[in-house]
Amino acid sequence: MAAFVRSNIAFRERISGRPDWNLPDGRTICRYLRQNKNKDEVEMEFSNQQKLIVTLLTDIHARLGIDNGIDPLFVQRMVRDDHGWALGWAYPGLFGDGVEVPEAVTFVAEVLGMWEAIEEAYAGFDRVRREQLARLAPAFGRDPRFRGFDGNHEADLRGIVQILVDDLGRWPIFKGRDTDSHRILADSYRRMLEVYERLSGAGCASGLSVEALAEILNAEIIPKSGMELDADVLLRA
Repeated sequence: MAAFVRSNIAFRERISGRPDWNLPDGRTICRYLRQNKNKDEVEMEFSNQQKLIVTLLTDIHARLGIDNGIDPLFVQRMVRDDHGWALGWAYPGLFGDGVEVPEAVTFVAEVLGMWEAIEEAYAGFDRVRREQLARLAPAFGRDPRFRGFDGNHEADLRGIVQILVDDLGRWPIFKGRDTDSHRILADSYRRMLEVYERLSGAGCASGLSVEALAEILNAEIIPKSGMELDADVLLRA
């Protein structure tokens, strides 16, 4: 255990700009992913044979009760479900070159970062500003909260949320929340992210004004395409 901890510390001293994955600092993680999208990192994909080997080894590890800072059941589950990227986040000292982060993970991290900023901004509003937001964004401006992704059609994205929040301890503001939105929201989040990134610059800033927050929330409404929903319909949904 001590040797593993020392390797983690030494690794963090060598890297430059990479966040401490063991800390739930969502904005730092979001910023790092955005700045390092095109950098070459190690892929963490496993063949069926490798999955079998990992399963057997982690079963042995768990049965022997080895305490070396690695959770064998977590490793087994991430490998089995093709989420090898999560191992790089959980155990950065083991992967000196970093682990490639899939686009879906980057997208979900950006969505979580955006919603963290939205909820923190709203929590800081007084009654007057909350009423103003409700007027400027009538469909979604009343108590805006991250609702997750559709459990049926966006199960992969919802699963990434659960790994980031529940397994890895990132974005603790969403810990324990039901993340099944019961309707498809990925495209809505993409429209919101475009506005959020434009308004916040780095894409992970806080301190949004009422007007900025209203513009972001209004982007969730389906644009005119024959499928546009009236605000009253959205409020009843």
